Amino acid sequence: MRYQGEEALGLIETLGMVPAIGGADQMLKTADVKLVSYENIGSTLVAVMVKGDVAAVQAAVEAGSVAAAEIGQLTAKNVMPRPIRGVGDIVSVHGVDGGDDSNEGGPRPRAMGFIETFGIVFVLEAADAMMKAADVELVGYENVASGYISVLVQGDVAACKSAVEAGIKAVEAMDAEVYSSLVIPTPHPDLEKIMKIYAIENLLP
Repeated sequence: MRYQGEEALGLIETLGMVPAIGGADQMLKTADVKLVSYENIGSTLVAVMVKGDVAAVQAAVEAGSVAAAEIGQLTAKNVMPRPIRGVGDIVSVHGVDGGDDSNEGGPRPRAMGFIETFGIVFVLEAADAMMKAADVELVGYENVASGYISVLVQGDVAACKSAVEAGIKAVEAMDAEVYSSLVIPTPHPDLEKIMKIYAIENLLP
């Protein structure tokens, strides 16, 4: 989505992908804002940006910050009431596909389950355990750099919960630590725009 500074801009930044996704979901559900940008910055930092009127953006950022901090580490948040066009151009570099913003008549995304850990050895063990434990589909995978790696599954709510629990136990059984985990029972439809970035089918050669 092209953003030209026409509305207020709200940003949250987290350590790792999973807190950013949780924060984004809460931002979009809290106020009348639109997802405009999502960026894996590197060195484990991930940023989510929304636009809307100032009050809506302020409410969204506050709610998203709280949600992200409950999942992992929030590293920064900001509300820019009137950013100049040059800032808008930078935001647009990392813009997500606008697609159909109406979402009318379309099915809501299935529940989502996430695990984020340090190293591919552990995340592969988690993914294996998740898919063996419950009827979930492996949808995505992301390396946010510096060793932080996430895996995403989708299915019904109970299956995602069981899968995430099994994935956590599998990692802990290897004497490793899950950095963050999350189950979103009813994801905001706009999260699909982010998930497409990490879809396995788009990552395979």
